Amino acid sequence: MSTRDFRLIAPPLTAFHADGSLNLDAVEPLAKLLVETTVDGVFVAGSSGEGQTMSTDERMNLAERWADVGAAADLEVIIQVGHNSLPDAVALAEHAQKIGADSIAASSPCYFKPATVDELIDFLAPVAAAAGDLPFYFYEIPPLTQVRLPMAEFLEKAKPRIPNLVGLKYSNLDLMQLQQCVRLHDGEFEVLFGSDQQLLSAVVYGVCGAVGSTYNFAAPLYRSMLAAFDRGDLETARREQGKSVDMVAIMVKYGFLAACKVLMRERFDVDCGPVRPPLRNLTEEQSAQLLAELDTAGVLHPEPAVAESR
Repeated sequence: MSTRDFRLIAPPLTAFHADGSLNLDAVEPLAKLLVETTVDGVFVAGSSGEGQTMSTDERMNLAERWADVGAAADLEVIIQVGHNSLPDAVALAEHAQKIGADSIAASSPCYFKPATVDELIDFLAPVAAAAGDLPFYFYEIPPLTQVRLPMAEFLEKAKPRIPNLVGLKYSNLDLMQLQQCVRLHDGEFEVLFGSDQQLLSAVVYGVCGAVGSTYNFAAPLYRSMLAAFDRGDLETARREQGKSVDMVAIMVKYGFLAACKVLMRERFDVDCGPVRPPLRNLTEEQSAQLLAELDTAGVLHPEPAVAESR
């Protein structure tokens, strides 16, 4: 099995000004960094992008900016349109098609939750239809939505009602279910894996790509892991995956998204500003401790020679 065409997609951090307002000026430098570090695309307004903290108008403005910048940078642009309000989700999907996005994704509503696969499809079908012929991914992220439904059954039942359904953005740690989805109908559906620290396992099971927060700043580490896997060098692949595990474990201690923004600012010169409440920003002391721990662990800067171009 070769990962030559494997897609690494970053869910870009959303930049905010100090007063909490949207800062679209940061999109272009972030896109430049992603291209330089071998990322293939962006998943806009997902969890890492704090999409659920933004108004619908803000999400549309952000989507427009990424559609423009992404096209210029040759980045695949997936717009996440999931919302607790069906009319807002439909409006976001219509807008994504209008601005020239490459595809859309939508998570489950998470306040009033669908209790069955059929109820989930009832909600998603008009959202996907609003995007016309744009490819549609279901954003499966039960740790945040608390909606846990069988995804192989979803794919089977949803395809007749959602013709533009192409697969899943799978942020679920159930690897048995992952295999069922990858193998379904001889690999009919694209499965983009969403747990950076378990990516090697998902690669073994045959996923076609991945969407992950740490690809914003550490894509070369994963390219190194994928290259080692292709060479049959499992020792190196496991070592590189281990660096990802260590990196994520350190960042989670401090508050993951706030830690991501510190890293972007202090190590990669892309200022994404603060996180929005109820998330908490790091103090100067916490930021210094975070960076010191990551530097000591040596997880951020793999040798350039093993970071293959996209």
